[in-house]
Amino acid sequence: MSSILSAVKIVLSLAAAALVWEYGAPLAGIPGYVLPVPSVIVAKFWATRAVQMSHILDTTITTLVGLALALVVGVFLALAVVYFKTLRMLMMPILVAFNSIPKIAIAPLLVIWFGLEMESKVVMAFLLAMFPIFVNSVTGLGEIEPDIIDLSRLSGGTRWRIFTHVRLYHAAPYIADALKIAFPLALVGSIVGEFIGGNTGVGYLVLSGQLQIDTPLVFAALMSITILATLGTAAIELFERLLLPWRPSMRTQ
Repeated sequence: MSSILSAVKIVLSLAAAALVWEYGAPLAGIPGYVLPVPSVIVAKFWATRAVQMSHILDTTITTLVGLALALVVGVFLALAVVYFKTLRMLMMPILVAFNSIPKIAIAPLLVIWFGLEMESKVVMAFLLAMFPIFVNSVTGLGEIEPDIIDLSRLSGGTRWRIFTHVRLYHAAPYIADALKIAFPLALVGSIVGEFIGGNTGVGYLVLSGQLQIDTPLVFAALMSITILATLGTAAIELFERLLLPWRPSMRTQ
């Protein structure tokens, strides 16, 4: 019941903000080409829905491929760090230093190396999404009470069984939380790649609206991005409910 009330409050808040925007912007004398009102944005979105869906499909593909690569590589690197302690001293400073580099600064290099097709967008999505998955995986796989590991060994557990029944079980909620963070980051990476060098995707649509001084189109594309980010996060939460029903936060809902 509390979740329903929270949803109703959010909807009412958004509706109130939209009404203020709808009638407040014209009263404030803000031109439509600077800040179009919500009704104009929704009308533009509906009028360009076929184009929006085509471009958002391309962005979704590059985002999901980049996220999948980030998941595989991030968990693999986390396993290497957890099982080989000496690698932690070598890899962590390198990964932290690389993560501190603004990815938009290397986006032109990715275009040079991988071209204007989807590869450069996938790599950009991968680079932004990998680090949070890696950090959460290291925490989930490594931060386990030593007594639990010792008890598993005394019970005859092999390294593989300890990994699948103890470490992976313990890390699953951490990885699920990481995916909620990594998905929007991967989406941002795809869009940045489309900004720098692309002829498809929602980012390209935003640039097209900017060049044509079509502000409603820009906002309509931003609406598509918001919808995609919301649906992607909701899908991850749905899979979490289905695959991790034993998680305490899931049992209390």
